[in-house]
Amino acid sequence: MLKIKNLKEMNKAFKKIGLSGPIKNKKDESFIRGVVDCLSKQGIEILSEKSLMDNSNYLNQFSVEDAEFIKRIDLLVSVGGDGTMLRNARKFGKNKIPILGINLGTLGFLTDIQTDDPLSRLEDVVNGRYVLDERPFLEAKLNSKQLSSTALNEIVLHSGAIAKMMEFSLFIDNSFVYSQKADGLIIFSPTGSTAYSLSGGGPLVDPQLNIIGISPMFPHSINTTPILINGDKEIRIELSKSLNNQGSQLSFDGQENIKLKKESVLTIRNSKQNIRLVHPVDDDFFSRCRNKLGWGRSIT
Repeated sequence: MLKIKNLKEMNKAFKKIGLSGPIKNKKDESFIRGVVDCLSKQGIEILSEKSLMDNSNYLNQFSVEDAEFIKRIDLLVSVGGDGTMLRNARKFGKNKIPILGINLGTLGFLTDIQTDDPLSRLEDVVNGRYVLDERPFLEAKLNSKQLSSTALNEIVLHSGAIAKMMEFSLFIDNSFVYSQKADGLIIFSPTGSTAYSLSGGGPLVDPQLNIIGISPMFPHSINTTPILINGDKEIRIELSKSLNNQGSQLSFDGQENIKLKKESVLTIRNSKQNIRLVHPVDDDFFSRCRNKLGWGRSIT
């Protein structure tokens, strides 16, 4: 089972909240001051991650070292955009600390609280009115060796160069699917279906579904389409000995890259480790799609 959604409206209240994310300007800092003041009035202990918050003089008073930070908090509030959320998910998510996103970026598809939202939405979450949502990471092996890197959105196999194809064969649970020439392959989770895969023509996937998606990047074929498979299956990708594969790379959420060699063998599957996301009780995936992706917006 890849994803568990707790639909109870009243859960355990949070008492120690950690803030993590870059404060890029005075406007962001002013907003976070309001968040801190709001939480402090409710007796919440505030901590901030030292490695990212030290550009804000105001938040320095709450900063602690990373090792102490993760031990002391019971909720992590990721302050920034989707990139910050992915970074925090990959860094802290495996510790089972619930994560709530506040959007200071642009799209912010993974975040729940917007800067123009009333702070009462945040107060409701802190006081126990939230949905706890567990989602899987994707993990990979390279030539049978387990890689330490994981991804919440997608693992991308790419040629490592612009306008350059690579050659590979795709297997699902040892069943041969196809051999392909393409710029690469996007292996995405339901969470990642609204990210890079969507830009490449991949489908939107309800995040409650137990699936893994496979979306080719610019395939040299007119009949190759994205594939959705059961989330318990394993994907194997075998790179050919073609010189086109020299310099190819494996990317995790666009934040970490691993160089590959010709004839590398990759296996990708859902990890047994999940991330715990916290949402306000009024959160709705399709409402988020309307707001973030412009569904139904007038073009006149």
